[in-house]
Amino acid sequence: NPSAGIASQTSLRVIGYTHTLFIPTAVMESIVLPGAPAHLLPAPFTADELDHDDDDPLKEQGGLGTRVGPELLEFLTANRFFNGTATMVIDLERCTRCDDCVRACAGTHDNNPRFLRHGPSAGRVQVAQACMHCTDPVCMIGCPTGAIHREAAEGNVVINQSTCIGCSTCSNQCPYEAIRMVEARDGEGAFVTDNEMRPILKATKCDLCLEQPGGPACERACPHDALKRMNLTNLGELAEWLER
Repeated sequence: NPSAGIASQTSLRVIGYTHTLFIPTAVMESIVLPGAPAHLLPAPFTADELDHDDDDPLKEQGGLGTRVGPELLEFLTANRFFNGTATMVIDLERCTRCDDCVRACAGTHDNNPRFLRHGPSAGRVQVAQACMHCTDPVCMIGCPTGAIHREAAEGNVVINQSTCIGCSTCSNQCPYEAIRMVEARDGEGAFVTDNEMRPILKATKCDLCLEQPGGPACERACPHDALKRMNLTNLGELAEWLER
């Protein structure tokens, strides 16, 4: 707020996984800043600095943020969806709930769909409960066999079913509940059991259909162009998709 003589000139950058406390601007202006010691506040921008922002690298992103809308931006930020590099976004105004996407996923993965077609939403945008292939995948921390890892070609997060022991560590650590424990089946579709005839569980999640030449089956199966996998840090892609 330059008119009040206080302007933010620095931002917080974090290496690794973190939780962030969001304080509304109105609260900062009316409660926090008036009581803050003057020597701790950054120097305000000068009039010359405010008039010459054409080279600001954030200016373009700010314009895209306006196109996307403040409510959607707040929703994506509060839910940490910017951590995902391949988030499943559904346009609720186009989606007819036909579940063709779910059936396509199941057909590609031995009748075991790797995502759920529901999740938090804001306005017309819903983020489905599917692996987002995070920039900082905390699900990989603590896997005793290294079964969940980044594949070499694209860096996507995948699970090696041969080395997964079903310990649920990755499933418990995923903050988006995108990893499910399911009963393992053999090549003929029969359940696999241990020596005591108990079902053997394996961790499963979206693998972006890495073995499919056409990309994610869910996205290709949607007859209404209502579903897309995208990196939400690219606000331009999101804005264009919403404006199509």
